[in-house]
Amino acid sequence: MNTRTHVQVTSPTRTAPGLVHEHFPRAPHPQRATPVLIVVVALVLVLTALLASGCTPASSAVVGAPAGQPATLATQGENVSDVDLLVSFTYPHTREEMLELLATTYPDTSEAAREAWLLLDTTETREIDGEVRYFLNVPENLAFRDVELFRTKPESVSRYRDIYELIVPYIEAARSSDPLRPFAEPTTYTFTQSLAIPREELPAGGELELWLPLPLEGGAQTGVVVHEMEPLTYLSLPPSITHDIGLLYMNVPLETLHTDLEASITFSYSRAPEYFTIDPQLVGTYDPQSALYQMYTSSRANTAVTPSIRAKAKEIVGGETNPYLAAERIYRYVVNEVQYSLMPHLLAYPRGIPESVYVHENRYGDCGAQSMYFSALCRSVGIPARTTGGFQIFSGKPSGHFWAEFYLPHYGWIPVDTSAAQIAGYVPEVSEQERLAFEDFFFGNLDPFRLVVQRDTDLELIPRAGGTVLLPMAIQMPAALCDNMGVMPGLVASEHYTIE
Repeated sequence: MNTRTHVQVTSPTRTAPGLVHEHFPRAPHPQRATPVLIVVVALVLVLTALLASGCTPASSAVVGAPAGQPATLATQGENVSDVDLLVSFTYPHTREEMLELLATTYPDTSEAAREAWLLLDTTETREIDGEVRYFLNVPENLAFRDVELFRTKPESVSRYRDIYELIVPYIEAARSSDPLRPFAEPTTYTFTQSLAIPREELPAGGELELWLPLPLEGGAQTGVVVHEMEPLTYLSLPPSITHDIGLLYMNVPLETLHTDLEASITFSYSRAPEYFTIDPQLVGTYDPQSALYQMYTSSRANTAVTPSIRAKAKEIVGGETNPYLAAERIYRYVVNEVQYSLMPHLLAYPRGIPESVYVHENRYGDCGAQSMYFSALCRSVGIPARTTGGFQIFSGKPSGHFWAEFYLPHYGWIPVDTSAAQIAGYVPEVSEQERLAFEDFFFGNLDPFRLVVQRDTDLELIPRAGGTVLLPMAIQMPAALCDNMGVMPGLVASEHYTIE
């Protein structure tokens, strides 16, 4: 019998110095799919809401990639049919269905306007079995890319206004912060994540591996304590809160599981606002031979540095050689030239093109995609950079979010949040001066409403996964592998997972 056990795992002692995904109304999905496939649609929508964020391919299959885009790949441990399923339900809508969905989402727009939206080059489509299908988040992305359309959704504007007003006091605090104390007074949070998977949704036998996200200890995030874990039966490793990715690993022998799989973890941590005052003249010199420089200036996984990205980075920074000032130019470029948009994350590397390449080619992306592009641009000109994060807590409840950091000798890792900086532009009453102040804040400063789970994307799990999990780049929900289930264990675990 499983009983609740109090376990305290404390981080080493030290002294301290997920953009909100918009939920738009959806039209009923046509009843053409089987019950199992309808469940998968719902699960993919859950994942998209949570994300609001390298394996060697074993085999490949063309699954309707548009002209000029590489075929999606089935990776290690995946069947081609599994990836086909993800493609079909990332791009689920026919033209007629999308028009119906747009009419429901934007009832005050004309039919001609909705028809014109489908003809835009930026409207994401994919050809599947000879038929054009539309990305499931086309309605939301239309609003993100058109401020006036966004402002026709009062609830969306209200959420962004709330975030703007939440951040303003920290903008004021940054102006008077102590330049020798970049981490200010921290805020302490306590959250519980729960998993409750019905027994009938799992195989009778085999092993179910689960990796659940946990906060990391270090920098502005301190005092990490895991208070309770239930049950202890399936734990084989201590929480990895002092590594580069925070995880709790569970291994469940399914032949011994006779009831629903239930687990819960309660943890707390403290998070400080970050206020960096940088004197460009005091920035030190990089050591190109150091492990840090080699790691964070390399091209890797979804932070790919291509010749085209390298050329764009050189164009952006021009003749600027100071890394702080060059990073600021890259930041301004991403904030002002890359439109916020939800992404088909499940089909990115290792199943498709890297996220940095996707953003570079399309000039739109969400929080994680923008951050990986910022990092790739910085790496292109010799500035170490990475995409860090896990969750934001703007509403008081964790929601998926990533941002970026770049490294400066004598100062350390400097925070950058391009997508958060774009929020003020959607709020009608914010003046241009206020918008610019908001944008300025998120270059070198950060609010305390964060939960860092990983220091970069596409990190190896602890212990290393024997196959490809549903979303290899980011752990914002349980990662899972299970014998003979393909991509389904990650989908099933995410459907029955909460953090609050």
